[in-house]
Amino acid sequence: MSCYNSSLFRVITWNLLLAMPIEPELSDTQKNIINEAEKLFANRGYYGVSLRDISGSCGISLNLIRYHFGSKDDLFRFAIQRRTKTMNRIMLSSLNKNIQAAQGELSIYTVVSAYVTAFDVLNSKKHKWRNYLKLLIHCDSLTDKPELIKGLRQAYQIVFESYVSAFERCGLSNKNANLAVYFMHTVVGQSAVEVYSISHLSNNVCDPNNDPSHTDQKIRFIANGLLTLTD
Repeated sequence: MSCYNSSLFRVITWNLLLAMPIEPELSDTQKNIINEAEKLFANRGYYGVSLRDISGSCGISLNLIRYHFGSKDDLFRFAIQRRTKTMNRIMLSSLNKNIQAAQGELSIYTVVSAYVTAFDVLNSKKHKWRNYLKLLIHCDSLTDKPELIKGLRQAYQIVFESYVSAFERCGLSNKNANLAVYFMHTVVGQSAVEVYSISHLSNNVCDPNNDPSHTDQKIRFIANGLLTLTD
């Protein structure tokens, strides 16, 4: 497939994705259960939470939780995958917007900007996605539970491949483009979930919520690091 056709294919794929429903329809009871599960799993990790913990937190019986979501593993899978369509939509829309603005002259800074900006929007107080982002970062450490995160990785494969392709268009080899996405994901993810820790440790000197230049600083930090991968 030529570069042009590959790019056209991704534009078509993005447009199809943007037409998808954002999240599954849930009853109030299901939302209560899954929201509490997301918060507990994000803060304690997979191994630190039981269905009984979730039941006590949301005030819903174990039997009703099992009726709606099945086992703890089933509930965890649902928790980590329910926002994937929304997140894919935002991550790919940001990349598509930056590619169009670049008018074919892509740079590493442009691609990193697309990723970081989208993540910071999701991590803002307005969107209240911090628990989900923390949960995603936790999933990166579940190497002993590949069956739990298989669906999550499949769901985000289109985002991963699209950003790899964009980095390749910046002149990176396929291997280095893959490394770039993993590095970017790790830095942005950890930064997103550790905002309050950074603020506390620095005695509010480094408080991203009160620093409008934080996003640009993070983009430049990552982009400058990735320049070492250029051939």
